Amino acid sequence: MFRNLANYALCIALAVLLCVFVSGLGGLFILILLVLTLIFSLVIIFVSKKTVSVSTKLSTEIANKGEDVELEITIAKSTFLPTSYIEITLDMTPNITTGHLKTFKVISARRTGDIITVPLKTEFCGEATVLLADVRLIDYLGIVNMKLAGADDGSMRSAVRIMPQIRDAGVQADVLKATSENAAAYEEDEEESDESAIGLTGVAGYEHRKYEIGDPLKRVNWKLSSKRDELMVRLDDKVLSSSQSFILDYPLVTVPDRAYYQNVDMIIEASLSLLSMLLMQGYESSYTYYLDGWQTVDINDEKGLLYLQEELAGIRPTPERERNEVVLEADSSVICFTCCTANMSQEIAAFYKSKGCSLVVTEQSGISKICTNMWKITEDLEFVAM
Repeated sequence: MFRNLANYALCIALAVLLCVFVSGLGGLFILILLVLTLIFSLVIIFVSKKTVSVSTKLSTEIANKGEDVELEITIAKSTFLPTSYIEITLDMTPNITTGHLKTFKVISARRTGDIITVPLKTEFCGEATVLLADVRLIDYLGIVNMKLAGADDGSMRSAVRIMPQIRDAGVQADVLKATSENAAAYEEDEEESDESAIGLTGVAGYEHRKYEIGDPLKRVNWKLSSKRDELMVRLDDKVLSSSQSFILDYPLVTVPDRAYYQNVDMIIEASLSLLSMLLMQGYESSYTYYLDGWQTVDINDEKGLLYLQEELAGIRPTPERERNEVVLEADSSVICFTCCTANMSQEIAAFYKSKGCSLVVTEQSGISKICTNMWKITEDLEFVAM
């Protein structure tokens, strides 16, 4: 702005010199023209401040990953006069991107205003917000600028929920076994019974046979299998039902970058894949997450899983106080999917104060083993014990 003011002052000085030393009439005409231009420019910017409003709207409220959405920026005006320059600066969470400039200038000359369309693309799951971080009015000479009234209210913020995918991670026996044991799904003496009948395996108790591809893993008798050094499944229906408890830990960080949102995306989709894996094997589970308060969903069937998927489309980081209230109370029966990365020392420290929950992290998080029962997720959604 100072540079523009200096250039304008130089033009005035040249007009005065022209008026005095070259052509009085010509110099006076240029001088008057420059002054009128400044007056007109200032009048327009002050009129625009009183008569112009800006609001935003996204083309959809929920979208899939990789989907194209549009941001509509509506410039409304209540005067026939054109607006001054309107400089708009966009700010958005890293899970949604635009290939266009984030700062641009426009002039609205239509009587009713204009609508500007900005193309966006969704990248990672969770709530994505697009904010008009700064809306300024700039006069035609670039000398005066002022913030547009109402730039801090909710009309300049829009949000879209981005759906996570439920990816097929196959059947991973190791993590399923660990999950069932963690939930105490099997009795210590499961292969023993008061019945005197001899089962197909030749041992007393409930009938067993060797595991075959397609058998539900919830029927595997892990204790007997370890003794016989081969997987054995029970043939009766008397299988203890249990529910594994999961927590999604999504800490709030000061400046979340794209890598952090990518890590969150991986954790959420891995947790949904494990829930789907458990569901296919006949296991029930409960899933706790923070969305305007802590929520818990029981995953008893596919309907519950799809409901959770839609809920997690709107997930946001958890404030520190609310996060610690749950994370610190998570005991050894809970498996916590944490979005922490290795540089989040303060957030990771909360687990040292907890009651000993199991942890699941991503390989890209860079977190080393910090508790006894800990798993990492590879890019292929493989759960690997650490």
